[in-house]
Amino acid sequence: MPEAFSSAQAARDPANCAGSLLVISPHLDDAVFSCGSLLARRPGSMVVTVFTGAPQDAAVLTEWDRACGFGSAGEALRARHEENRRALGMLRCEGRSLDLLDCQYVDCPDAAMPRLTEALLSTVHELAPDVVAIPLGLFHGDHIRVSDAALLIWETWPGMSWFLYEDAPYRAQPGIVQQRLVQLHARGLVLTPAGFAAEPADKADAIAAYASQLKGFNGPPEDLSRPERYWRLSSKGEGP
Repeated sequence: MPEAFSSAQAARDPANCAGSLLVISPHLDDAVFSCGSLLARRPGSMVVTVFTGAPQDAAVLTEWDRACGFGSAGEALRARHEENRRALGMLRCEGRSLDLLDCQYVDCPDAAMPRLTEALLSTVHELAPDVVAIPLGLFHGDHIRVSDAALLIWETWPGMSWFLYEDAPYRAQPGIVQQRLVQLHARGLVLTPAGFAAEPADKADAIAAYASQLKGFNGPPEDLSRPERYWRLSSKGEGP
């Protein structure tokens, strides 16, 4: 294979791009569920989780927290932070929390979009990674908001390599990935399939650390055992 072509192919693979990796995760499980194999290949990477804050009334109990076996939001968040700490430790990654509120704890989640965008902007500026992976933005409102906020700022760092990861397990819903790709194409974005290949077994133990979340799903969703998929982000007129 010619050297120039080989280098171009590597630039489309988030595992082989040179430099530091930042994965932006909506919740305390999404980075590992969707990118755990990639993180296993890149120890020392940073995972920034957006929705990690506790509501003012920590005794509130939502339907999802109850399904996960908790008696209050405060209890749920303490356990989820510990699960996330163990999971990232298994993958030899670092973690940071932005402490915004999960949509289940607020009446109008969209009202926090300016704060969310500013938090991501300042975090990316501070960390200055070489490679950024953000959610494609599938199904869940928090995932869509994080994806949209990240897409508002990606063009301000043209020197970075940006990838979108398919949100597991929501990507398994028929047609949902295609629908999102059409939306992003209409915005002038070009998404090229990335050539990442890794064994889902690389992240099996880390996934198991999220015992409460898996309980809420009534056991590990089948999609978590499927290979991860990534899309390299560029704009129209820019080469892939």
